[in-house]
Amino acid sequence: RASRTRRARTRERCRRITTDHARAARAPRTAFTSRILHTMLARRLAREAVRSASSRAPSAAIRRASAAVAVRTYGTHDQEASTSAPARDVAHPALLSDANIDRVARDLRDMPTRKLDGDFASAGRRVAVIPLGTFNADPCVIMTIYRDAGANDAHACGLPSAGVEESTLLESSSVATTSAARRALDALWGIKNRRPSRSDLLGCVSDVADVRGRTVVTPVIAYLGEVKEAMHGRDDVAAISLSTLMSTNGVKPTREGGVEFIGTIGARGLQGHEAMGLHGALRVVAGPNAAYREALYDQFSADYRAAKAVAAAAAKSKPNGIDGKADDYANASA
Repeated sequence: RASRTRRARTRERCRRITTDHARAARAPRTAFTSRILHTMLARRLAREAVRSASSRAPSAAIRRASAAVAVRTYGTHDQEASTSAPARDVAHPALLSDANIDRVARDLRDMPTRKLDGDFASAGRRVAVIPLGTFNADPCVIMTIYRDAGANDAHACGLPSAGVEESTLLESSSVATTSAARRALDALWGIKNRRPSRSDLLGCVSDVADVRGRTVVTPVIAYLGEVKEAMHGRDDVAAISLSTLMSTNGVKPTREGGVEFIGTIGARGLQGHEAMGLHGALRVVAGPNAAYREALYDQFSADYRAAKAVAAAAAKSKPNGIDGKADDYANASA
């Protein structure tokens, strides 16, 4: 009798777990089991995205600019953009020259991209636009500034995005992506605000998964030209210089294997699937320029992090900077 009771309880427990798992697929935000699965999936996707480069690795060595500049952010929301933290690299104006823009569009057409489907897109698909432009001839990425309800209404940076309409999917995936990207740019500038002189869609990089929203996001790179006049007087957009985003001070790997970018003084930088999409896009923009290899490639490898840890440990063991023999030299000179 005791054995039958134990078996009955075991069957009931298994039935409850199965029922909870089925409910989690319909309501992922309220089921504890589903949140664990989502966390595991997010970490696996982040590791896979970092492991597979979104573009060809840089091959040609180009001279690195040696001048130190301030981390630059433009926009009414952040007028006193940081002027004290130095950036290691200077974004050369040629990054967004006509020749390099053509090269980026050509690479986006030729490179293979990873497309996600199935369970990842259970709540639909979205398109996140990565708007590139120049602010006083300085190459920048234009981001939106919004209040994050999940972070005590703190300001955060984001990418303009729009959902893919089911009616456009009947034509082709390229038509659906282009339509959603155009609507995202329309929402970015609005009806009454000024618009930049150009609005060129260059192409898309590999899909990323928004695990929390259970959607697949396709990052699309757009080039808008000069944006200073279009951003004048607006506090809901900011242009962050590529000299900041493409430096080791602007982009960092996370402990979970993802990516995070620096933001403005008053707004948190990109995280999660938006940061992964921007990371892949900036690799395409950098192309064969080896000046950005450390920031966009090397620091995301395990060997690089191990070497940095060894160097940091060695630096701690030599606090005086002279092989720890400063006292001997002082005594000898005395």
